[in-house]
Amino acid sequence: MSSARSHPKVLVVGAGPSGLVMALALRRNGVRVRLIDSQPVSRLGQRGAGIMPRSLELFSALGVGDEILRRAIPAPQAVVYEMPEGVKMLSKFDMWPPVLPTPQRPFPNVVMLGQDHLEQILRTELRKLGCETEWGTTLLSFEQPKGGDCVHTSISRPGGEEHITESMTFDFLVGTDGARGMVRKSLGLTFLGETSNADRLVVGDVMVHGLDPKLWHMWGEVGAAWFFFFFPSIYIERADGNYRISLRPTEVPFMWSFLLQGPNIDHPYIVEHPEALAPIFVEYTGRRRDIVFGDVVWLSHYRPSVRMVDRFGVGRVFVAGDSAHVHSITGGQGLNVGIQDSFNLAWKLALVQRNLAPESLLQTYTEERAPVVAAMLNQITLLLKENWAGKTGAPLPSPGGVSAWKHNGGVLQLGVNYRWSSIVVDEQQPDTDPLDDEFDDFDFGDGEDEEDDSFNTFVDRPLSAGDRAPDSPGLVVLKHPTADKAPEDAPTTSLFRTFLASHHTVLIFSDASRSAAVIRLLTSLVPHAVQSVVVVRAQGTITEQHELADWVLEDRAGYAYSTYALRDGCDIVVVRPDGLVGAIVRSRSGLQRYFRGVFKSQLT
Repeated sequence: MSSARSHPKVLVVGAGPSGLVMALALRRNGVRVRLIDSQPVSRLGQRGAGIMPRSLELFSALGVGDEILRRAIPAPQAVVYEMPEGVKMLSKFDMWPPVLPTPQRPFPNVVMLGQDHLEQILRTELRKLGCETEWGTTLLSFEQPKGGDCVHTSISRPGGEEHITESMTFDFLVGTDGARGMVRKSLGLTFLGETSNADRLVVGDVMVHGLDPKLWHMWGEVGAAWFFFFFPSIYIERADGNYRISLRPTEVPFMWSFLLQGPNIDHPYIVEHPEALAPIFVEYTGRRRDIVFGDVVWLSHYRPSVRMVDRFGVGRVFVAGDSAHVHSITGGQGLNVGIQDSFNLAWKLALVQRNLAPESLLQTYTEERAPVVAAMLNQITLLLKENWAGKTGAPLPSPGGVSAWKHNGGVLQLGVNYRWSSIVVDEQQPDTDPLDDEFDDFDFGDGEDEEDDSFNTFVDRPLSAGDRAPDSPGLVVLKHPTADKAPEDAPTTSLFRTFLASHHTVLIFSDASRSAAVIRLLTSLVPHAVQSVVVVRAQGTITEQHELADWVLEDRAGYAYSTYALRDGCDIVVVRPDGLVGAIVRSRSGLQRYFRGVFKSQLT
């Protein structure tokens, strides 16, 4: 019989990327987790393979970034072929034009890694922290006692020849069990949006020989081919039917991820007979003799759908990832948005579960994530309507020529922010009211208002509370948490390497005496959930007044002071565990105001 101390506190239902990130972020915070999935084994398939720069930053914070980058491949160039022969290249371009890293953005480019391999990396890291995925285990039902502080569950798990039904109580439950999962349905959440009337797509992985593995190959309806393969909800009616095929190289030699659409595809038959796809592949690629199609590794069907919940949780039960929103399978957003859902919720759950924060903090999960998801869905819908709806034969966009893509901040997710959040504090500018809670039909305006753009491209504008905290490399370590004195070789680090998924990080850009006063205040507030990082200018030194600081870093290259470029006398930046700026302040009261909005009043 397990003790109360070892009993899992949070049940995560669904072991896809969102569920795995949720579990891993909670374990990094010391919260015991039970992770279950109704599938008997892990899933095959590339699925959501595009990993955006912001996701790479979050994976790095969780300790799996290096392994993901080691196994992933760069986003390939795309080529569209002229039909019916399918040999001559009509256009060659970068889906996501590669750019060089900057001090602020160490991971500027999209990388591709099959979802099955990504999940494997996350499971391996979770296993090190004592959390195993329980396959073939199903949540049958759950109940929240009125006014209670727990969730009662009924769970079915394998037990020899028969399944065993058990009753367990958890502090919280998080549903990451997908769009068809039972958690959202049991909560009675409205799933706002629509499903396209377009033909279904066949998606999957297939072995192919004869194609250049450095290119993403496309055949079919040329007019909107490029845009189609990002947003398959585009559908251009033609009297003679539509066919399109995309073959994208993967990290596995000779295995290609495909998307296929055509008027004569018998979906039920293909499910039972995947070998029937081979002649379709041959026909749709122009009957080229140099391409040899082999076994289908995995396949599925997809109908474009754009939906989101009206709220992201009820009481102590929450939803994240595809359980909360669905959208284009190839827009490169679904997996990445779900990861940010999980990261946003996990640190808040951890503080509440550790009795450091009030339960009301969890209400900011919907407050912060709903506008971001709605803005993203609006962005995609607007682009479809304005640029492509009904435009048969529209010319191919030139590389980088479609400003509506908003690659710089929106699609790459580096511009995602919570500037309106009720728990962020910014003494650089007047207070603003939070955005209206209503987001029916994803109506957050036309996306042209810079001030309210939660999924924006304005990543180069001055830093504000609610923005992503930028990196700054080349910092000379004068003091670090595990040593009282500066190392003899004075190693360098970056701000990202000091941030923790389990702590708030307070950056102090000030002189020694003021830094000491700020650190003393932090020590009196929440010493076990906050770390201090003093950043001194080039040629700065460590003094006795820095004794209580966790880190003292010399900004020898000048990146930190120039990147953060604080205004109006502000010299303190609070970075949340999810890597967002929680506060930019200059006063004791401003710092207290932020922490009183997050932590329990008796602690602050």
